Amino acid sequence: MSPRAVVKIILLILACACSLFWLHAEDITTHDGRVFKNASVVKFEADGVVIKHDGGTKQIAWAELPAPLRQRYQAEARRQKAAEIQKLKQDLARAEAEGAKLNQTEAELQKETIPPATARVKSPDSTTPRGTRPEPAKPAVQLSPMKRDEIVDAAELVQQFMTDSAAAEALCQRKTFRVRGVIQRFEAKLFRRQYEVILESPEKFLRVVLQFDYPDDYKSIYTTEQGQKLVGRPAENKVVTLMQVGDAAVFQGRCKGLRDTEIVFTGCRTIR
Repeated sequence: MSPRAVVKIILLILACACSLFWLHAEDITTHDGRVFKNASVVKFEADGVVIKHDGGTKQIAWAELPAPLRQRYQAEARRQKAAEIQKLKQDLARAEAEGAKLNQTEAELQKETIPPATARVKSPDSTTPRGTRPEPAKPAVQLSPMKRDEIVDAAELVQQFMTDSAAAEALCQRKTFRVRGVIQRFEAKLFRRQYEVILESPEKFLRVVLQFDYPDDYKSIYTTEQGQKLVGRPAENKVVTLMQVGDAAVFQGRCKGLRDTEIVFTGCRTIR
């Protein structure tokens, strides 16, 4: 048997072992006495779990679960999130390596196709035709000091950090101002009353991330419609739509500067 076939068999065994968590069904009794028969977890969320049981599906908050069950589910949620983060890091490293290889190949091809320079004799009144003299590198986009009510496009902010990250840090870090952009997706923070809004970016590996805290009167905030809609559940147990993917909006927050591949804003709120 070839080594590749052995690796495939091992991965299949590991996948089956991991899937046992989802196949196992059990009766869940919450603190208020509700019983859900043959319940199995189908999704982990920041504020609880979504289960499938004999009566349908149900979202249960962490605080409503018995301590042993809550600890077991939270351990599994952390394991899944760690695996997801590891995969993202591997994908990013692979993409960066491929990008570096493409740049190297392009540079080698350009070096092969550029003819050697030849000396030219110019008369005193001669002029260089347009396009023959190399243009100087363009300076970084200049931004004025940020003001609280000033609005900056997310694409412009990303371009500034790509062009001159040091200058962008000096102008933006620890400044509160407004950023305008189109919502690309949402991310809930496990075990914290926070969620993130990621804006569309012209660069694949640099994005604007807005961190929001839960309003005091909200019990939970989560996504619906396969992550396309962000909804909240206030204390009166109503469901309120907060944002949707594709919405163009203006947000205000305190810029923390560049963190790895993210331009992070904290304490954000929606202006319009």
